[in-house]
Amino acid sequence: MSAVRNAARRALVAAAASAALFASAGGATAHETPAQETPARTAADRHSGNWMHVAVVEGEDALSEVRGVLLRCPSAMVPGHENAAEACRRLDAVDGDIARIERADVVCPMIYQPVTAMAYGNWDGRRMAFAKTYPNPCVLRASTGAVFTTGHQYGS
Repeated sequence: MSAVRNAARRALVAAAASAALFASAGGATAHETPAQETPARTAADRHSGNWMHVAVVEGEDALSEVRGVLLRCPSAMVPGHENAAEACRRLDAVDGDIARIERADVVCPMIYQPVTAMAYGNWDGRRMAFAKTYPNPCVLRASTGAVFTTGHQYGS
């Protein structure tokens, strides 16, 4: 089983690194202005084909045990994410750029129990990648909302 976990970890890290390389080589990034939408385009049309693989790793080491799920928007397409509808709404509000999600006004304990959040995927035709270590799970939830609510328990 550990060989499978190691392979999964390597694949996730490689995918995130590939997405970051693509972005640094002049590919689409989360900060590009989306193409003009026509008035007839609905929110469901915008979401069509949007997906993110979101994972939370305990600690600061990207090679710790990976716990993630595939989030597809609209959320009715595929089950798996614990709060997919809210996560899709959050991502839609920031055009898929997780770093732009506004932090909730929540008081979190000053306990150092680091978790690393990683995501990669496709949003409105742009490749997206995100990775950030937070001091504890409370700060992660306050900073990203439902996006990394994967259904796995971490940092209890």
